[in-house]
Amino acid sequence: MPLKGFTNWSYLDYDSEVGRMQVHSAPRTAANWAAQETLEGDLQIALAAIVLGTQIQTSVGNRTTVIAPVPPAEQEAQRELKALVQYYDSTTGKKYSLEIPSPDLANLDPGDKSHFNIGDAGVIDAFIAAFEAYALSDDGNAVVVTEMTLVGRNQ
Repeated sequence: MPLKGFTNWSYLDYDSEVGRMQVHSAPRTAANWAAQETLEGDLQIALAAIVLGTQIQTSVGNRTTVIAPVPPAEQEAQRELKALVQYYDSTTGKKYSLEIPSPDLANLDPGDKSHFNIGDAGVIDAFIAAFEAYALSDDGNAVVVTEMTLVGRNQ
């Protein structure tokens, strides 16, 4: 199994509960450090546009950045609501999923309120582009997002 890098994001919801997510990526090396920093930054910006929760922490490898934990003002920012991102390894076809806590429901598809609006060149498409540029599968291959669904979870 190839070496993997990762980034963990933690978000605070309206009730001061924490939701977390992790994205696997290429491991950071001297040769790719700047490129990986840029891709991670692009993904972080894309996440900020689709998440109502307040980002309170980012961890990359052995580096953790803590941001002042101030709950968001929006009551709809609930960690129990998730955007379920379904994607697959572009080489092996193996399927994966990721849950994004406290998504902004304004980004749901107006014609299908259980899915996020893909294909309108909006913030969801920007997230998908940034995710596909940064994330890798368990086997170290590129990934392709197929769907983003609104789900509810207890945690």
